[in-house]
Amino acid sequence: MVNQATLHEIKPLPLKQRVKKGLKRYFGMNAGSVIFNILNYILLTVFALAMLYPFYYVLETSLKVHDISGEVAVVKYNFSAYVTILNNDGLVQSFLLSILTVAASTVIHVAFTMLAAYPLSRKHFRGRVAFLLFILFTMLFSGGLIPYYLLITKDLKLQDNILVYIIPGAVGGFNIIIVKNFLQTIPESLEESAKIDGANDLRILISIFIPLSLPIIATIALWHAVGKWNDWMTGVLYVRDKNLRVIQNFLRDILITASSSDGQGVVDPEIMNMAESVKMAAIVIGTLPIILIYPFVQKYFVKGVLLGSVKG
Repeated sequence: MVNQATLHEIKPLPLKQRVKKGLKRYFGMNAGSVIFNILNYILLTVFALAMLYPFYYVLETSLKVHDISGEVAVVKYNFSAYVTILNNDGLVQSFLLSILTVAASTVIHVAFTMLAAYPLSRKHFRGRVAFLLFILFTMLFSGGLIPYYLLITKDLKLQDNILVYIIPGAVGGFNIIIVKNFLQTIPESLEESAKIDGANDLRILISIFIPLSLPIIATIALWHAVGKWNDWMTGVLYVRDKNLRVIQNFLRDILITASSSDGQGVVDPEIMNMAESVKMAAIVIGTLPIILIYPFVQKYFVKGVLLGSVKG
């Protein structure tokens, strides 16, 4: 135990020594470590700036407007491009439709993936290898765009139907394998003890495996939600009803309008002046929801990917 007199004798290190101690902690004790760490910091800084520059360029361009009212064009920064997009009547409807379809599709995808991956992760499941080979086959081979288009429009009759955003892609082979590998890391003793207590497989899945699988569930949910949010090809190919436009197709229509003429070959100078800004503002609005959600699932994302990809 340190007495009061000893505490008075303890003095903080001088600033020079503290700085020297901090540099040694970050850069190493010998010349080799110092050179290696300095090069690492330089390379990582360059990579970070290279990754951040596109975000800066898009944001800066979305705020840039060229004032051509005078003799000389003057660059100004304001939110005119965002106002142009947000004042459109269809924005709120498209945004809410995107949230609805992404949420519904993600929930269905996670449920089906867990139901498929759980039996495949159990070694006592008969026919396990055959099912895994079938899933692997779907990952390696595809019928192509035309058969897929005919399947959606002729067989499933999902054209101009909100279900076209939800049903296709409800189950993915890659995510099933990732989740299966994660579930195999859970001790079998938990399942055996639950069966001794009288629990069936569905009870074991809901009460034991799902609570322990939150990292991988967050991972596949993020993957699927991002893919569905950024999906605009489905709307282009299968949806003609403007009331069923999701946010990506709505923003695409705005980009086309901002870059086109009035139908008689005459281009509105004000619209064309803001065309590039509107494009970049549309990119910001389209990516902002995913950027806001990602920090909340990041801690589960890294753990889920690592554990789901190690054990085969």
